Amino acid sequence: MKKIKGNEKTVKNNMKYDLVNLLDEILAEGKYSNIQLNHYFSTRNYTRKERMFVTNVINIVLKNLIYIDYLLEKTTRNIQKRKIKQLLRISVAQLFFMESDNAGVLFEAGEIAKKINSHQVGFVNAVLQNVLKNKEEIDVQIPEDKKDGILNSYPQWFVNKLKIDYPENYLDIMKSYKTRSYLSVRYSPKKLTKEKFEEILEKIGTEILFSVDEVYYLSNANIFETEEYLKGDIVIQDASSYLAVKNLEITENETVLDACSAPGGKSLAILQTFNPKLLVATDIHEHKIKILNKLKRKYEFDNLEIVLNDATQIENLNKQFDKILLDVPCSGLGVLRKKPEKIYNLTVNDIRKLKKIQKKIFDSAYKALKSNGTIIYSTCTFSKNENTNNLEYFLEKYNDLEVEKVKIPNNVKTIEDEFGGVYISYENEYLDGFYIAKLRKK
Repeated sequence: MKKIKGNEKTVKNNMKYDLVNLLDEILAEGKYSNIQLNHYFSTRNYTRKERMFVTNVINIVLKNLIYIDYLLEKTTRNIQKRKIKQLLRISVAQLFFMESDNAGVLFEAGEIAKKINSHQVGFVNAVLQNVLKNKEEIDVQIPEDKKDGILNSYPQWFVNKLKIDYPENYLDIMKSYKTRSYLSVRYSPKKLTKEKFEEILEKIGTEILFSVDEVYYLSNANIFETEEYLKGDIVIQDASSYLAVKNLEITENETVLDACSAPGGKSLAILQTFNPKLLVATDIHEHKIKILNKLKRKYEFDNLEIVLNDATQIENLNKQFDKILLDVPCSGLGVLRKKPEKIYNLTVNDIRKLKKIQKKIFDSAYKALKSNGTIIYSTCTFSKNENTNNLEYFLEKYNDLEVEKVKIPNNVKTIEDEFGGVYISYENEYLDGFYIAKLRKK
């Protein structure tokens, strides 16, 4: 067996200690997992293999957090140090969800515990030994009415709600959003042809896993090193959000609003796919407006106007629009594969508050929509409260609105609700969960 050099061993030890700090920043400080992972990768000298390991461990912990904590709670109730708890979570994830050597995991946990608090080494070892010994007995004793939530790591309120919304397939939905996510990018059809883009992928040794129109799901991240990506001719985007944009079907003489624009992915898709007379992109937060302005400077769009504005008060813009994209703030349940920690901070009350905001945004947008104009209402969630129930409300309140057919490629699985809105189904292995409704003002 190859011996590890001293400096290599130090790097590996630091990487594993980083795992504890990284998980702590996500769970205790509320930072987004994808952003923190990118931050660590940009400031640490990890190999590609180490990056994959770190990403895998963090995602496995986050996607199985409730179950992991349940095992720990049934083993000990005396975890006083926060970072020791993160270490135990990481170790349990390796023991039961990864192909790891148990003795090796326990040894490494002890080494990292020395760096956190040397007095806790024996405690960490004893807890992990007890979890290994008692796991099967703990599993058997999980109450039947809580089993779905604990084993699949979802809060009980969410399980109850999902059973109401989707009584026949709620369990399949829960399991689906615990699977891995994939890198997806979109090429600009104004800059690249499909043939040219696929030629680039072949040159950099990247396999195409799946594609929807101009969006491709890729086997690796080699695309980030290409000139086309650095120039902005290729950008990160999921096919679900791109389909919401494409259904706007914008023509050259139209004035368009992207009401909740930041960080600008959909605005960029609009301008790289269509040629609107004017696109007004708004957001309520000043720091996000700076991101949009940076985007405008990079691409030198002369038909893009960026405005600081509350989407519940679109009338402040003093404009009437031919097309409006309302990708409204939502619970984000459809992107749990990418942001698994989101479910642990969400409550029923949060969804109620979001639903009120969504209605206010739509009411304001309706007033700014021209006769014969189109609104795309979309969310990245599968919650019926935020989607189907809202669409029913819009149609009851405004009798001059009619639902138009949402155009979806044949290789994307969808579920259409009773009012004509479309869910990008959980059955899609690659796409985010999404909802799209297209309404025209008669």
